[in-house]
Amino acid sequence: MRQLPVVAGVSAVAAVLLATAVGCGSGGGRAEASPPGAVTVTATPTPTVTVTPTPTPTVTVTPQTVTATPNPTVTVTTAKGGGDPTLTSAIAVVQQYYEDISNHDYAAAWALGGKNIGGSDYNGWVKGYATTASIHLGTTSTFGSNQVRAVIYAVQTDGSTKTYEGTYTVSGGVLVSASIRQTG
Repeated sequence: MRQLPVVAGVSAVAAVLLATAVGCGSGGGRAEASPPGAVTVTATPTPTVTVTPTPTPTVTVTPQTVTATPNPTVTVTTAKGGGDPTLTSAIAVVQQYYEDISNHDYAAAWALGGKNIGGSDYNGWVKGYATTASIHLGTTSTFGSNQVRAVIYAVQTDGSTKTYEGTYTVSGGVLVSASIRQTG
């Protein structure tokens, strides 16, 4: 039997075709069979797929430190009538009042009704907010044309939160009375 040359990297099908072409199975084993012309065997490489996973992003949360600074003494002069005629609903007045306090615009909040519901003079009223970092209104609802019920969350400078609930009465674009109690 004839020895076939071994070709590295050639598939089994190519080896059989090579063997047939050389004459191992067609000449009955006779040595005098003449070899055919040149045979070209082409191997097709199998592609390799590499999967690179996408890294998961890392989120870093940095806590915020709030520092309270003393507020300067402010003298407030309000125009006759007070209030803000551009605020057309009672809810808008209550929201603006607490937004002014959150922004430490105490003069604006005082003019919007703080003087009517604050319970003290201006300087004493401002001192009452010395440890308040921000105020957020939870839910508000109007149960009369000039009355608003609200839940208030007062975030303190130490990170704690005080919760209040109350009813506000608005007239002429200004808070005229309030019944507020701390609930938490």
